[in-house]
Amino acid sequence: MKLRKKTIATAFIAQLALGGLLHAERELSVFDNGLTALRTAEEQAALLQKLGYDGICTRPEKASDELFTAMDRHGIMISATYVALPAKADPQVPPGIADHIRKLKGRKTLVWLAITNDKADENSALSLIREVCDLASANDLEVVLYPHVGFLTDTLAECERLRKLADRPNLGISFNLCHHLCQDGPATIEAALKDAAPHLKLVQISGADEIPPGKPDWRRLIQPLDKGTFDMRRVLRTLDSIGYKGPVNLQCYQIKQPAGQHLAASMEAWKKLNKNITTP
Repeated sequence: MKLRKKTIATAFIAQLALGGLLHAERELSVFDNGLTALRTAEEQAALLQKLGYDGICTRPEKASDELFTAMDRHGIMISATYVALPAKADPQVPPGIADHIRKLKGRKTLVWLAITNDKADENSALSLIREVCDLASANDLEVVLYPHVGFLTDTLAECERLRKLADRPNLGISFNLCHHLCQDGPATIEAALKDAAPHLKLVQISGADEIPPGKPDWRRLIQPLDKGTFDMRRVLRTLDSIGYKGPVNLQCYQIKQPAGQHLAASMEAWKKLNKNITTP
C-alpha cells in the first residue's frame, strides 16, 4: 500500500512538472540603462548583489575594466552586451567593438546584436552579422539578433529570417517584450515565442500596459515589473512550455524612479511571478 501511494505521488509530481505547476526560478539580469544614475561600477555591482540579481547586460561604451572587476567581485555575471551597428556599403566591425568582444572571452556573455539602419542593403547586413558571429566564435561566444522598432532587425520574424540567411551556428534570436507589444500587440505573444523556440537564446521583459500596437509609448511599455496591465505570467508560462532555460533580462529604459527603488520592486515582483506560474 505504501509503495502504491509513493508511486502515485511520484506520478502526480511528474504531471505537475509537465503542466508547468512546478517551476525552477530563472536567473534575472538587468540592462545597464537601469543603473545610469549610480556613479560607479562598484555601486552598481553592490546594488545588484544586494537585491539578488544574477547579471547585467552592458554596452561596449560602458564595459570598462572597472565594471568587469566590480561585477566579478560581487558575483554578478556579464550576461549580455548590447552591440548596435549600422550596415554600410563596406561593412566592418569597428576596432573598439572587436576589442570589446575579445575581452569577453570565457564569460559566456551573449553578444546582443542589432542592425540599426532599416534601409540597409541586405547583403551588407548579412556580411556584418557573419563577421560579428565569426569574431564571437573565435572567442567562444554566441550572438543573438535583437528585434528593435525602427531597425533593420525590427521584428522577431525578421531576425529569424536573417538568422537563416546568415547561416552561422553560433547565431540565435532574442525576444523583447516591449518591442513586440509595440509592433504586434499582446495577442501574439505565445505564438511568437513558440515559433522562436528552436533558436531563442535571450528574453527581455519589463512591466507593460496592454495598449494598441502602433506608435511607441515607452513610458507605458517599459515599467518596473510590479506595474502595468500585461500579465507577465503569460510569458513565463510559455517559456516553461517550450523548455526555455536561457537568460532573462530586465529592460529599464527611461524609468524615472531611483535605481534602488525600481529594481527592488521588480525583484519582488519577479519572485512572486515565479511562485505563481500555473497552467490555466
